[in-house]
Amino acid sequence: MATALGWVLGRFLLPNLALVTTGLAIGILQWYTIRQRFKAAWRWIVASTLGWALGAALILFLVPAEAAFQAGVVTGLTIGIAQWLLLRREVRWAGWWIPINIMAWTTGFAFLNGMLLTGVSAGLITATAMALLLMERI
Repeated sequence: MATALGWVLGRFLLPNLALVTTGLAIGILQWYTIRQRFKAAWRWIVASTLGWALGAALILFLVPAEAAFQAGVVTGLTIGIAQWLLLRREVRWAGWWIPINIMAWTTGFAFLNGMLLTGVSAGLITATAMALLLMERI
């Protein structure tokens, strides 16, 4: 729910700044769900915002507008790496976070595209993965 709600809020609250606000909204709402499980969980907000903004900038300049699959890969890669930098200190199998994010956002952008479906599909995939990863704490 955090990812889906963050996706929608980030795109509607300040639509002209959606390149940044979407990552910020997703980061804040995901932080709320992980804040008691991670050390310095506030950094998740920063990582999510920066990862999203970098991905959005790369898509804006390098990916054609109709290339939803590539946009999903870029977004998943940038946000996955940014969050992995924090996650690797918390769970054993953190390296899976990057390909999981690529799969989640590619699914959302390319296959289940829609204002709500994109966030819901990415959220379901990443939430399931996070639950599994948290079983293997360091």
